[in-house]
Amino acid sequence: MLLLSRANKLTRKQWLKYIALRILRLGYREKRVNDIQYQHINPEPLLDAVGGDVETCQHMFKTFAQSAPPTYARLEQAMADANHDAVRREAHSLKSSTALVGAEALTALLKRIEQQPDASAQRAELAERFSAVLDEVQHYIDGPTPA
Repeated sequence: MLLLSRANKLTRKQWLKYIALRILRLGYREKRVNDIQYQHINPEPLLDAVGGDVETCQHMFKTFAQSAPPTYARLEQAMADANHDAVRREAHSLKSSTALVGAEALTALLKRIEQQPDASAQRAELAERFSAVLDEVQHYIDGPTPA
């Protein structure tokens, strides 16, 4: 596949940027994959950006599932400590990851937190949204359940 051969020549950061730009250009809003209606993520744009390669898409979702929880924990700690610089940094980092998996509502919340890092009132909403996104990402990784 052309996309994958090109990906081998790119750094991880370049590859993620390439995929994110493809997602933005495609602009999909449908959240149905394998007849499963997702509420908190939208795998379709990433799946289309990688040419329909489900394994690559699942690999990227696995990367999110492994890397996002530590970033979220650092963000939570920074919010608890009222460390505004760390809140901005961690919210920005997590925002990039959540955008990749199509978690639009969580991405928008992280953008607000990044712009207004003293928004400790949003901690409960952040925890709820992050947990819901992580659950759906794990469901996507696991694949459809046989009937």
